[in-house]
Amino acid sequence: MPPISHSSAPLVGGLPPPLTGVRVLDFSRLLPGPYCSQILADLGAEVIRVDDATRSDGGDLMREQADLEGFGGGQFFDLVNRGKKSIALNLRDPRAVAIVKRLVIDMDVVLEGFRPGVMQRLGVGYETLAAVRPTLVFCALSGYGQTGPYRDKAGHDLNYQALSGALYHNRTKDGGPSIGAIQTADLAGGALTAATAILAALLDSKLNGRGRFLDVAMADGILALNAYALSLLNLRREEPTAGAELITGGAACYQIYMTQDKRHLAVGALEQKFWQRFCQIIGRPDLSERGHVCGEEGRAAIAEVSALIAARPLEQWREIFKDEDCCVSPVMTLHESLQHGPSVSRGTIALNSEAQPALPFPVLMAASSPPVAFSPAIGADTEPLLLAKGYTAAEIADLIAEGVVVSHQPVSESSRRR
Repeated sequence: MPPISHSSAPLVGGLPPPLTGVRVLDFSRLLPGPYCSQILADLGAEVIRVDDATRSDGGDLMREQADLEGFGGGQFFDLVNRGKKSIALNLRDPRAVAIVKRLVIDMDVVLEGFRPGVMQRLGVGYETLAAVRPTLVFCALSGYGQTGPYRDKAGHDLNYQALSGALYHNRTKDGGPSIGAIQTADLAGGALTAATAILAALLDSKLNGRGRFLDVAMADGILALNAYALSLLNLRREEPTAGAELITGGAACYQIYMTQDKRHLAVGALEQKFWQRFCQIIGRPDLSERGHVCGEEGRAAIAEVSALIAARPLEQWREIFKDEDCCVSPVMTLHESLQHGPSVSRGTIALNSEAQPALPFPVLMAASSPPVAFSPAIGADTEPLLLAKGYTAAEIADLIAEGVVVSHQPVSESSRRR
């Protein structure tokens, strides 16, 4: 991929990041928890991963699958663990549990992503750690939450979407449910929900000295995003037609059209003024009253617009609409978006030391940006963290020799690049 060409972005530096001084102990694995703590790290928090000293992958399958290209070739892990620290502990050993309790004395947040009850069985549940640190914000991020009949079930993003009704509606009018490239339940339902709850509880902790337990379920989070479908369900007292409503593919004014070269044009002309302008540009002002209807008449209008859009390649449509304000956009590939999408000029895409793009927290604020770093090696920070908590070099050597902790355990080159 060629280097991203950044134009000048607004000056936002000068202040330290807003979470400077906040410390997070992160027991989570895979995608939702690490993405949540990555947000906190990008905002300035010190995030310490607790890796499993008994496993070569640190207990995280994202590392284990680093050699599989379809799983990101190690970059998937790197992108959600940038700039964090790592301490590797064998939590089945009481001495490792004692280390966690010592660490928690200075922590503001604990984040975990196990099934309910695992942290308690390991001896590091909320009640235990809150006794050490009463102001602690403890976030338990799980698939189905700490209560209810699903609490002990396994699940992934696809399962949470399926059970929430979101997957049912995520399809075209002519097809079945579709798996998207963005893990909406993991990232929006889980990670973003957890990050929001953590920040709210952290503010309360800082202002009022109250700790708090947060029970975040990804299934709850993705369900809460169903605002549009729920509005129609409440109105009609029946399930909305999947892929055939105003903003789900049933209307000409809010539609994806294929171009001559098999690319696509996204038309989001919901407001009548935008739709009218779109119709004028394509030479069909007669369609201006048919853009917002669904059903058979909507399908007919879509077919007529489709025939017109299919007569030209995407580049021609891009040129035609580039200076028009009517909510029409080319459907870009990720590569194209990273090269000349709207975020490039704003400076919300970062480059690592190998000139590869990374996606830090995408909000510009009057704060200095954190450096784009790689993910930590397993146990990369075990020794300095233990030294800082009063362990002697001899004690640490004994803990390493006896398998209680791991320090600087190497992993495959595909998942470690520093």
